[in-house]
Amino acid sequence: MSKRFIGIDLEGVEVRVALLQMTAGKIKIDLERRAYSSPEESRAALAEILAGKTALTDRVVTALPARVGLFRRLRFPFREKRKIEAALPLALSAQLPVSLEEKLVSYLPPRPGDNDYEVDAVVVNKLEITDLLDHFPDPEQNPGRVDMFPFALLPALAEQDGVLIYCRRVEVVVALIVGGRLEDYRLLPGTTELADEELYDFISQQVSQLEYALEQEELPLWIMGAGVTDQLYQYLQASGREILAPAAEVFGTDLPREMAPAALLALAELRSKKSGQLNFRQGEFAARGQLQMLRPKLIVAAVLLILVMLGGALTMHLSYLQRSAEEAELAAQLNRIFRQVVPSGAIVDIPLQMESLRQQLLTDVQMLGLDGRGAVAVLRELSDAINADLRIELQDFNYSADETRIAGSAESFDAVNQIAEVLGARPLFREVTITNARLATDNVRVDFEMRLAIATGRP
Repeated sequence: MSKRFIGIDLEGVEVRVALLQMTAGKIKIDLERRAYSSPEESRAALAEILAGKTALTDRVVTALPARVGLFRRLRFPFREKRKIEAALPLALSAQLPVSLEEKLVSYLPPRPGDNDYEVDAVVVNKLEITDLLDHFPDPEQNPGRVDMFPFALLPALAEQDGVLIYCRRVEVVVALIVGGRLEDYRLLPGTTELADEELYDFISQQVSQLEYALEQEELPLWIMGAGVTDQLYQYLQASGREILAPAAEVFGTDLPREMAPAALLALAELRSKKSGQLNFRQGEFAARGQLQMLRPKLIVAAVLLILVMLGGALTMHLSYLQRSAEEAELAAQLNRIFRQVVPSGAIVDIPLQMESLRQQLLTDVQMLGLDGRGAVAVLRELSDAINADLRIELQDFNYSADETRIAGSAESFDAVNQIAEVLGARPLFREVTITNARLATDNVRVDFEMRLAIATGRP
C-alpha cells in the first residue's frame, strides 16, 4: 500500500485538505474544501472529505497560525539533542516575557554558525493545541504532527531564496527565506478591517526592511493564502518583482492561492525525511494508536540493538581500562590548562567558562580598537581629522559598536558644517549627521551635537 500525505489547513471559516499520493513515480494530488463555523461542523467536514481516504500508513499534518507562537533564535556551543533539550527551557525563560508553564516548546535542528550552533525554537500555549485538536474527528490519532506557519512550508519550497507572503483572513506573514531557511519574518494580526492598499503598504514596507537587514534585494515572491484578493495580487504584480509559483515542479502554476498552504503542508510532510520540522504533538498531546504502524521498524531496531549489544560486550571490557586512563589524563590536562589561564576561581564547566573568557576578550579588543575600530580608533580619527584652526571644544563623547555621538562647541555654524564634511570623508565613518546646532548662551560660540555611524567593514 502506497503512503499518502494529507495536509489540513483550518482557518476559522473554511477547512482545506490536500492529499498527495505517490503513484508510479508521480504525485497524485486531490484538493478539497468545506465551510464551517464551529468545531462540530469542522469535524463533520473532515469526516466527509476523508471518508474512505485515510489508512494506517497515511501521514496527516496541520499547522498553527503564526500569531499563537513565540519564536526565538538561540545559540548553543553544542548540537547534541539531549543537551539542547536540557538547555532550551533555561535559555527561553531568559528571553521570553511569559512563563513556560502550560507551554509546549518545539525546535528545528541546529545549524552550524561561526563558533556555535543556531537553534530556532517556538513556544505555544497548550490551550492552542487543545482547541486545534477539537476540530478533528479522531484527535488521538490524527493529525500525526502539528507544525506552525510559516515554518511548516519551508521543506516544500526547497532550498530557494525569496520572500513568502502568506495572507490568512486574520493575519499576514511576510517571511524572508534564504537557502530554504527562514531568516526572519514579520506578522500583522487582525487584518480583517484593512483595505488592500493598506495591506500592500505593510507588505512592501516589511519586504524592504527584511531585505535591508540581511543585505538582500529584489528577491522573488511567493504569494499564497485566502486573504490574497485579486486587487492585492495586482498590486504585488505591479511592484516589478518576480512572482514564483510555490513548488511548481509538483503543482504546476495553476495551484489556487487559498489551497496552496494545505498543498505545501502535505508536500513538506512528504519531504520531511530530509529535514526536521516543528512538532507540537508531544507529551500529553502525542498521537496515540501508532504502535501497529511502527511495529516492523521496532522489530528491526530491536534485532539490531541486540546485535550491537553482543558485539559491544565483547570489546567493552578490553577497552574500558584504556579509555578510563585516557579520560583521566585528558581531564587532568584540561584542568591544568584552565588553571594556567585562571589561577583562581571555581571550576564549573571548563568549556563554557573558557568561552565566556574569550567573549570578554573580544569585547575588550573591540573597545580598545585593536581591530581597527573601537573607541580608541574613533578618538584617533577625531584627532587626525579635525584641524586645530577650527578651534573646537569637545565636551561629550559617547561610543557604541554601531555609532558614536559627540557634543561640543565651535566658533561658527560654518565651522560645524566643516567638521561634519571632514569627518564624513573619513573611511571609519559611514555617515555623519548634525543632530543639533544652536547658538550658545554667550551668543558667540555655537553648541553642536553630531552622530557618527561606524562603517560595517574595516577601514
